[in-house]
Amino acid sequence: MIRQHMDQIPEFSLPPGIGIRTYNSGEGYIWTRIQRAAETFFEIDDQLFNREFSRDFKAMEDRCFFLVTDQGEEIGTATAWWKPAWKGQEWGQIHWVAITPDYQRRGLSKPMMSVAMRRLKQSHERCFLSTSSRRIAAIKVYFDFGFYPDFESENSREVWTEVASVLDHATLRECGFQPN
Repeated sequence: MIRQHMDQIPEFSLPPGIGIRTYNSGEGYIWTRIQRAAETFFEIDDQLFNREFSRDFKAMEDRCFFLVTDQGEEIGTATAWWKPAWKGQEWGQIHWVAITPDYQRRGLSKPMMSVAMRRLKQSHERCFLSTSSRRIAAIKVYFDFGFYPDFESENSREVWTEVASVLDHATLRECGFQPN
């Protein structure tokens, strides 16, 4: 999914009892714990954090965010990452968004996305993200944040037709997909 500009980023506030903080050096184990708890489609191994972020661990202290409860428990994460040469240009990237199951569907993803998108806007003119077509609730959030389908991927029309069969959203209609 792509967003060609960083204008008009939606703003959502965190509810009482929930805060947000940045990653501190050495907290890859927290990121991994959250991803493992939230991921339903594939296994999260112990080395995933290193594979994804070893290019610049120091940048994680400015670009990775944790949702935290008033008791200090980390319950969600999103990273305002980047790809130096995606589609021939540097793009910001919303990367590895996750909320632990006990806190899902409580309106936390949009405030977390607001923070990550504001961080991307500081350094990037455009951004993208990757997600599974099975993550319909996440796709709706990404549409609400101004992302559009990326039609350059293989089988993208078929994939977005499938998404449109279960999600009626103005962005999909704008792209020519009609609700069933």
